[in-house]
Amino acid sequence: GSRGGAARTLRGPATMPSPVEDRMSQMVGGEAKGDGKGFKGEGKGFKGDGKGLKGGKDGKGDGKGFKGDGKGFKGDGKGKGEFMKGKGKGDGGEMVSSGKGKGKFKGDGQMVPAGQQQVVYQRQSRNAGIHTIEIYTPQFWFEQTEMEEFDARPDRYGPSVIGKYTKGIGQIQARFNTDDEDPVSFCMTVVHRLLERIEEKGFNETGRYQPDGVALGVYHAIGRIDVGTESIVDRSKSMKSYVMDIFERYGDGESNVEGVDQYNACYGGQAAGLAVLSWVESDRWDGRYGIAVATDISEAHPFFIAFVGAATTATLFFPDAPLAHHSQRATCILHRLDFCKPVGWHDMAPVTDGKYSVECYLDALDSCYKTLRKKVNDRELFQITDYNVFHTGGGYHIVKKAFERLLRNERPECRGSEREELTAVRLHPSCHILKRVGPCHTVSSFLNTASVAMSQMQEALGKVIMVFTYGSGCAATMYQLRIDDIAYFDPLEVWFLKRFYKNSVKMNPGDAIPIHNIYVETWMKFEYKPFGRQKENPDLLHALEEDVYYLGEIDKFGRRFYHRGGIKARPLDKKYELPADTAEGRPTRKHWGPLPEEKKNKIEDKLTTVDEKRRQIEYDMTFDHEAEEGNYMEIGEFNDTYRRDQKVKILKPLPDRKQHGTTIEPDGLQHSYQIVGTWARRQSQEMTQNSDGSWYFEFTLGENRWEEFYLTQDGDKKRRIYPHVERAAKDGVAVGPHDGGQSHFWFLDCRERVDVPADQMGVPGDRYRVTFRWKKMKELTWTKLQGEVGEVDRSQYFIAGSWTDFELEELKPDTSRRKGWYSTEVQMTSLGLEFKLVRNEDYSQAIYPVPTKREDRTCGKHAAINGPDASGATFWKVDGVLGGVYRIAFFRDAEDCEPAGMRVEWTKIDDRPIVELEPTYYLVGPFNDWGQKDMRKMRHPPGDVSVFTGEVEIEEMAPDEKSPEKKKFMMPFKIVQHKMPTRCVHPDKDKCTQLMEHKVVMDDKGKDLSWHIGAHPADKAKKGDVFSVKLQIAPTGAMTISWSK
Repeated sequence: GSRGGAARTLRGPATMPSPVEDRMSQMVGGEAKGDGKGFKGEGKGFKGDGKGLKGGKDGKGDGKGFKGDGKGFKGDGKGKGEFMKGKGKGDGGEMVSSGKGKGKFKGDGQMVPAGQQQVVYQRQSRNAGIHTIEIYTPQFWFEQTEMEEFDARPDRYGPSVIGKYTKGIGQIQARFNTDDEDPVSFCMTVVHRLLERIEEKGFNETGRYQPDGVALGVYHAIGRIDVGTESIVDRSKSMKSYVMDIFERYGDGESNVEGVDQYNACYGGQAAGLAVLSWVESDRWDGRYGIAVATDISEAHPFFIAFVGAATTATLFFPDAPLAHHSQRATCILHRLDFCKPVGWHDMAPVTDGKYSVECYLDALDSCYKTLRKKVNDRELFQITDYNVFHTGGGYHIVKKAFERLLRNERPECRGSEREELTAVRLHPSCHILKRVGPCHTVSSFLNTASVAMSQMQEALGKVIMVFTYGSGCAATMYQLRIDDIAYFDPLEVWFLKRFYKNSVKMNPGDAIPIHNIYVETWMKFEYKPFGRQKENPDLLHALEEDVYYLGEIDKFGRRFYHRGGIKARPLDKKYELPADTAEGRPTRKHWGPLPEEKKNKIEDKLTTVDEKRRQIEYDMTFDHEAEEGNYMEIGEFNDTYRRDQKVKILKPLPDRKQHGTTIEPDGLQHSYQIVGTWARRQSQEMTQNSDGSWYFEFTLGENRWEEFYLTQDGDKKRRIYPHVERAAKDGVAVGPHDGGQSHFWFLDCRERVDVPADQMGVPGDRYRVTFRWKKMKELTWTKLQGEVGEVDRSQYFIAGSWTDFELEELKPDTSRRKGWYSTEVQMTSLGLEFKLVRNEDYSQAIYPVPTKREDRTCGKHAAINGPDASGATFWKVDGVLGGVYRIAFFRDAEDCEPAGMRVEWTKIDDRPIVELEPTYYLVGPFNDWGQKDMRKMRHPPGDVSVFTGEVEIEEMAPDEKSPEKKKFMMPFKIVQHKMPTRCVHPDKDKCTQLMEHKVVMDDKGKDLSWHIGAHPADKAKKGDVFSVKLQIAPTGAMTISWSK
């Protein structure tokens, strides 16, 4: 077609007539008459094999259930003949600890022949919430500083606009689209990208809720999708139905996906989110993921382009979520006329009263705040939450205004620096993306939630986000998200590079205005083909992204058609074509013309070979940053030209600088190789050489059903060969021999997990072979030895408790109980009884309780169990009486590798006179990562526990983390009694010297308080000096600290 008319529409012949198109033509022509004909199906269904399950007749259950950890099963077991019938209330038994079971389980109750194990799959979702949020923004953007300069011209707003968009509104950049994208294409792009990321990263967990334990294919793993928007393009056909085209094409006709669209101004996205959440939490949930899509374009006319914004998110909901919906929520929905988009309105933009709309926003905020306060028993919301996420009205300034309103409600006395600090800590983490995108209606609360998760990562673990979302008209909800784990996100800086700025196109304001305005003018257009890129800059056609859906055409009936990759992409493969494409006469890529020729002499990126990538990874892993500093000489220190208060140090590379990173090549010499793995308690074992020069080792899988290992060369632990990432799978990049990678191991997981290949899964006793080759590049892989079975080494279990300064003490098998029980007896002293368990004296195989509250360090006997793994930072705590003797018992089912196969319990068995332990003290500081790596025990003279001494070595470090360039010779430290953080010996002021007047305190509040050797000139500390630290305890219990070189 050719472009014509002021409306800038594309017109062409109406080709490819179809029955649907003919019917629509009749309707447009005037009186529409039905022909009485319906659709005729092909009459094909499914043909069964006639075989069913055969069980006992009128089976009756014994009425016994489970009573224990608060997560019990309640069976309804109704049925006759081939089904079991029974009702039961748990009476407790040896297998589980006492407690009250809640919850319910409904299953088929099928009879199982004697001798076979019945596997029960529970579909009751717990801790439902967000697993990840896929974000898509269009590629065009501009800098707000440049927009201010552009709008400062006399023909626009004049000089008064300088600072308005940046300092005033708080924006940095803005994202916008042209006419080849719309809210529907956004939806399709973000959902398809999310599905591909689930498949690529391997976090499809649907197998946990399927009868056969096998994860569903990604295009069959979604059970509900709701789309929220205020930018609807059709008053009848949902955007969700467009998204289903992906599932039908790539999922072999998949159509069983619930949900449609939700809309109410900016609240539609949140309505979609709550609908999907409710489905996952409901009795009708079928074990699949739910997705809530929020999609909008905040279009802007030429004189308001600074307020443009566009984005879409696809939020993945599922049980056991890293960002679980938490506690109570509150909603406010009122009839207000502050904002609307009436049917037939002549413009994309709404009818709105800006000032009044902000008032409605803040009134809804107040209402939700008051309601939520009541629901949480009038507790301060700032005390029970850690971050604030707000709906973005017109930019950051609205978010900040909402936070200040909430702050006045919560803490009216808060002023000055305290307010600024709260804003920085609670609000700013949510605004990193918002400031670079601009207002985007329904998307904003999800976008800002993702900003918190991506910017804080592990720092946010255990914390709570309070989210307020709003839509004009008006509807609002305030709810809480608890951060239980690191969600499936890249860190923010990585995401900015990998997604946000990759393939982005920076525009100057003069070019941004016309190309976006072409999109604004598509409102109510028919018979239209996008032409914005072609008109403004044909080279922009080459910037089309391959995994983005673009609008190809709006036909004369207003039907929209899209193609992934746009006109830059090839036509769809025939295997993905649908009968409906022909039946409905859908135009496709081949109907939209050839791609304009690319300019010649364009420089193409050189492809990097796999070997080159591996070498680069190894170089980065072995690079010695500290040694690299010696490759430069200092020229001098100067004041910065623009910031006179800032110093700039000029360094010059030495002519004979040494290379401190390396790619390690074979040296041609004869070597031996050893393997160090968990199956042998990390003892080095010799590998055997094959005739082809490769090396191999065979071992038997233990009861964890996972093992980890690394290699050494010539028996030298400083010549480690290890993977470039922690817990690596086979065939990854191998690094070494090198003295590094202390936390990097190959991880052979044989459990039934979504990301574990079927041929790798195994049970204790199965045999595996590890093979290592080093010809040109190092290669390591493993295989399961089919049919071979070995003897499983007996595990030992150890207890690390407060009564032994958390040193390991073996649990002995309890011969009075069945196999798998271990126990020990301990007395309650003033230290209390806190403990966790360790398998085979390996702290990376800790067994520990799961706390119910994020701040809890200790748990009672009814806590869920986790491990064995290296994440155990919590302890069981026995609540009892001084002098009481308790038997602590542990059980593990050797045939069940899951935490559900373990139990911990304790019972009081005696009362005896208290025997207090001799006090012990340990030095902690940067030299041992404040006790995380190890604790340095202080010595005392035999029989004298009033004086303890220990040594620390001086290093060069920065006293202030905010000024890392300002270093001193020093060493901070504090002291811990019995390795218990609740008994930390510290000064009452930070950066304390022995010449300062201070008090020595022992409590659990010394996190930011320590002594600093070398902070005072009188110490005369130099790098490498060793200082003796002395702790003196008076008969009254008063403590003094001193040190000397």
